Amino acid sequence: MSMILEWCGDGGGDMRRSRVRGGLVALLVGSTAAVIGPAAGANASTAAGDGCGPVVTAARPAVGLQQKWAHFGDGAGEGEWAGGDGTYSTPLPDGRTAWLFNDTFLGPVGPGRSITPHAPVHNTIVTAHGRSQRPTQTILRGTSASPLPIVGPAGTDDPWYWNGDGIVDDGKLYVFEFQQRAAGEGHFGFEWIGTDLASLSLPDLRLQHVAPTYDGHGIQWGVELLRVDDYIYIYGTGSQWPGKQAHVARARAGHLDGAWEFYTGSGWSPDEGDSAAILEDVGSSYGVAQVQGRYVLVTTDSYLGSEIYVHTASTPFGFSGTERVQVYDTPEGQPAYDADAAGDIYTYNVAVHPTLSTGNSLVVSYNVNSTSIADLYGDISNNRARYLDLPFTSGDSPCR
Repeated sequence: MSMILEWCGDGGGDMRRSRVRGGLVALLVGSTAAVIGPAAGANASTAAGDGCGPVVTAARPAVGLQQKWAHFGDGAGEGEWAGGDGTYSTPLPDGRTAWLFNDTFLGPVGPGRSITPHAPVHNTIVTAHGRSQRPTQTILRGTSASPLPIVGPAGTDDPWYWNGDGIVDDGKLYVFEFQQRAAGEGHFGFEWIGTDLASLSLPDLRLQHVAPTYDGHGIQWGVELLRVDDYIYIYGTGSQWPGKQAHVARARAGHLDGAWEFYTGSGWSPDEGDSAAILEDVGSSYGVAQVQGRYVLVTTDSYLGSEIYVHTASTPFGFSGTERVQVYDTPEGQPAYDADAAGDIYTYNVAVHPTLSTGNSLVVSYNVNSTSIADLYGDISNNRARYLDLPFTSGDSPCR
């Protein structure tokens, strides 16, 4: 295991988009704890068979990948990755994978996977060897004694950044960065206030530039990125009571930091205000990937609940009206999430990992956390993602 701790560049940037601040869009809502383990494979297959294929035949833990991250985190030395959330993966041109994490706790890791209490680093990268997907290197700024996030200020200074998804475009690694600030008390006392786009050089992953991007209409863009032909599709989450909605925009490949088009429900518009929801009741983060020539969206409910669902469509934007099929029920959050509990383990925010997947399966992660930070200090595995493998077979019904 190795680590890079160094100054990664200038976090500033010229204002290139007008933005409207405000509006609470809590980043954390995702999935939590009703524990039945995997949804019954037969039930999942039967339900999906009545809708749009491909069909998830069963959801099973990706044991090998889970063990690699456990080995990496358990062996963390001072200033090295021990656990964290976020869990986006981006393939790099040299064959490595850049794993983008948000609040990251650092080693050393002691008996029972305990760590010394400390404030997390708000955003980090772990690189993994491409062929084996074995995590090898923690990348952040500062020193092992005084670590700093790759983007933004240290500690709890406002505003801080949490990573969104990332993608290599025009010879750089772009990462969407969600600005957060404190808002109220308690475990969920924060709010999203804007989105910036960070660019990092390759292959050294040094921060080059941070600039504002689209965020003026209450949509948090960059929770998922998908390259299809000449376009990069940028997925976002909007928040309109009683839930959260998926939106999608697109940029020409090579121009992610330029002008976008926004899906209106029937076509594309250059005006962000014309963006229409493509799916209701999604988590704050969700994943979209190609499987068997179709598009699969994996999500949780809008608010904390343990179920994981899939929708399938024939286009990257055609999910409206598609069938919602439960494929898994996370076992970590027993009993059901209790907002009044002093400490409660919960699960949330799924992501998909196509670079680890095969043509007939999809690797999915979900985050684990607790409302009591003592649960993380006592066993940092309570703040490590869990990984699933979703195998697919061809469906019987046509997609929209």
